Amino acid sequence: MSNATLEANKALVLAHYEAVTNRYDPDAVRTQLTPDFFDHSMGKMMNADEVIARMTPLKEAFANLSVVAECLVAERDMVAGRFIWRGTHRSPWRGIPRTGKHVEFRGMTFWRIRDGRICERWAEIDFAGLERYLRAEDGF
Repeated sequence: MSNATLEANKALVLAHYEAVTNRYDPDAVRTQLTPDFFDHSMGKMMNADEVIARMTPLKEAFANLSVVAECLVAERDMVAGRFIWRGTHRSPWRGIPRTGKHVEFRGMTFWRIRDGRICERWAEIDFAGLERYLRAEDGF
């Protein structure tokens, strides 16, 4: 695989995070995923609208939610990255009332790219750590 293709694959993953989280651009998400996109974290095939809908509770619960890549690596048809999300807890999330706390949580995700579109995803996001932080009286 050429370096140009590897760089294009990384750019696609970054653009996907921009579309899903930072800018919230559902039309872009629809062009980024294959019709047979499979999310291994969810254990099922998902269409673009389902992917967009999964992000809605986070966008509603955390003001100014954004994500950046701490590390991004591409090899063959895979892109792997470590990401950090930041925002402010403004409304209930997973049964936790609004805390007003600034949050940072991390995750690692692998993406498979086929013909310039995302066809598979594996993700480990530290939602358990985020819940512990939000439930803590002292903020830690």
